[in-house]
Amino acid sequence: MTKPTTVPVGFRVEAETVAVSEARHKIQTLVRNWDLPLPGDALRELELLSSEVITNALRYSDASCAVTVRWTGARVRVEVTDTSSAHPKPRESSPDSEGGRGLLLVDALAADWGTTADPAGKIVWFEVGPGTVPSTEQPSPWSTPGAWTITTTEGIAITGHLPAWAEDDPTEVNVPPQELSRRLAMINHRAFFDGPTLPITAPDLWDGVEEDSVLEGSIDCNPYDPDPGMRMPVVNLQVSVGRWILGLDPQRLSDIAARLRAHADVLDHKVRPALIAARDDWASHHPQ
Repeated sequence: MTKPTTVPVGFRVEAETVAVSEARHKIQTLVRNWDLPLPGDALRELELLSSEVITNALRYSDASCAVTVRWTGARVRVEVTDTSSAHPKPRESSPDSEGGRGLLLVDALAADWGTTADPAGKIVWFEVGPGTVPSTEQPSPWSTPGAWTITTTEGIAITGHLPAWAEDDPTEVNVPPQELSRRLAMINHRAFFDGPTLPITAPDLWDGVEEDSVLEGSIDCNPYDPDPGMRMPVVNLQVSVGRWILGLDPQRLSDIAARLRAHADVLDHKVRPALIAARDDWASHHPQ
């Protein structure tokens, strides 16, 4: 079978109840028109999961969200970006929370799903299609290796360099001319990296303690950013949920790394011995 010709499609969903059904219909229509080699139940799952994830994004951020739909070469991937920095998790005991029934459905039905930190808040993504992706498939749907192109309805085409490390391709067609400048301003070449997982509590965001990542982030490049410094690749580092250090060039990133190494030494060689002494002293005055 010939591989479908597709390009990623992005659109915004306003914080209105009717907008969810419109977005769900738009996603399903788009994927149907792509004529993809998907299992028979994939479109039904796509419709249900799109509704759940978009509803959560609007409900818990109380603001509009951005949706991107792409074909990975084996699955349909839907990404929903909202302004809330809280990472949702399925929780059977809390059906009304952001990690409630909706994400239990996503966890049960999606071929894969996850969340990613974003300077604007977070991205919740899911994929429908075969449960196993062949290892020979290219996971990133680049339209033309090394280049992206945005084409308007009038045939005006803007092309730029697509870095090999970028995880997204901003290529788009049939863009209204009046939207071209906004689309260019939204281009963000990005590659995520993980941070260590630590037990975190955030009483204003969730109850109890959860394992969450710290010091994770991304390499970002915004070629049309008004700030010339952001047109070169920089690192955006999330210290903890909702707390970012933005726009780090190589020297500033090295400075941050040096401070973290120095603080790790303080924790290990000063704070830890002081903690042991404090516990010993406390135990000597409070025998069990």
